[in-house]
Amino acid sequence: MVPLIEDQMHQVFKAREEERCRLLEAETGKSVKRRDVPKPWTRQGPHALCQDSAMLALVSEYDYRLSDKRFKAYCAKRGVFHVAGKPRTRRWLFMSDYRKTKAEYQADPFFADAERRGQKRYKYTPLEMEIGWQIIVLGRAALQDCWELFRRVADAGPRQRQLPL
Repeated sequence: MVPLIEDQMHQVFKAREEERCRLLEAETGKSVKRRDVPKPWTRQGPHALCQDSAMLALVSEYDYRLSDKRFKAYCAKRGVFHVAGKPRTRRWLFMSDYRKTKAEYQADPFFADAERRGQKRYKYTPLEMEIGWQIIVLGRAALQDCWELFRRVADAGPRQRQLPL
């Protein structure tokens, strides 16, 4: 099981503070006191999804399962399912296998080539490819966020499952 998304986000901020202190120590030659780093995001309620894309972009560990039919139904009810793309497409398969890397994304002609315009095939620019990768990252994080809530509902007793989404 991977860390909760709010813990993943918190780890990034703690690492940034540590790096800030290391740089100051290298520059000044003196020890620098580390600041206490509060969690940058927590759920606003037991069923709240993260809506902050900057925070979602910090999530890098996943264990969601797009093969789980109940999870797909839950994602659809929550309005998250669409980020995975159409089932069984290349995008879907890429989102399903969250171990696939940025390098694999960039090397895949499916993602590098835009749709045909007449007889010409347009290749995405490096900037467009980076934007596409960020969409993958955000989609994976949104699915992981939804997975955490789904697991809570699935693991809860029958009475708690009746709670509204």
